[in-house]
Amino acid sequence: METTPLDLLRCPFCRSHLGERGEGLACAGCGRDFARSPEGIPLMLHPDLPGATEKLREAQGWVEKARAEGWYEPDDEVDAVLPFVNRELGWDDLSWLGNAHSFELLLGRYIGEGRGLRVLEIGAAKAWAARFWRERDCEFVATDVVVDPNIGLGRGAFYGDFGRVQADGEHLPFADGAFDVTYAVATLHHALDLRRMVGEMARVTRRGGVVAGLNEGTRGIRRSPDNPDQAGEKALGINEHVHTVWAYLGAFTRAGLVVRRVERADGWPPVPFTKLTRLPKVGPSFAAVAHLTIAWYCGVSIYARKR
Repeated sequence: METTPLDLLRCPFCRSHLGERGEGLACAGCGRDFARSPEGIPLMLHPDLPGATEKLREAQGWVEKARAEGWYEPDDEVDAVLPFVNRELGWDDLSWLGNAHSFELLLGRYIGEGRGLRVLEIGAAKAWAARFWRERDCEFVATDVVVDPNIGLGRGAFYGDFGRVQADGEHLPFADGAFDVTYAVATLHHALDLRRMVGEMARVTRRGGVVAGLNEGTRGIRRSPDNPDQAGEKALGINEHVHTVWAYLGAFTRAGLVVRRVERADGWPPVPFTKLTRLPKVGPSFAAVAHLTIAWYCGVSIYARKR
């Protein structure tokens, strides 16, 4: 029997159960109220949460960026094939290449024939992944700080009926161990506190469940943490950071997660360490970590399981 998002929701402050109050929700513990969007999406990014000001400003920044760059209006042809726009529409976009490859690997290698799972995506934007999880009879819940009807969770209705919640990944409003799979696509690098966000992803995942960070921006250990490609987004108030692969691995390890695979998000070989991929078991990931340690700027995908 499916569990509704309300059954899974908890107060992001005290983790108490929530109940209906008027048009919104109320915490049974601390008494705080949470509104709903016009689409009925619970707005759990409460202004009193640490970092809420920065996160709400970021949500506005994404809308400003989309309008300025001409991709604010929804395009059914594009949205119907996300994330495979390079393959299906002939695009040549490195970011979507990384999103597509890493997501396909998550489905094929770590989900496989699994069905009926409860899945949470952090930073889901339009929630394009919903169609893939629903094909597998999974209960999918999408979260993001952006609820805009064109580029945020409000657009998720295009992909069907599933759980959508405005939430901060560093203060997830869900019960402990509620999900079988928790993952993020190009989202962890927006965290104000990387370790806290990964820790929250681990907390809401059951023991033995999958936790993954897909296509996250990374840099070599000698590269500047100020990636010039992020300057435009930072000017709009979007929280951008670029971490080393070791920072990501440290965050996953501290959260009690066992890393199973590390690779470039686009799947390209780890030059000049390609020969190391032949080592049994640890080869591919060891080679990727060595490559990313000295790389310029690129994307990394990390797949793990909770102890």
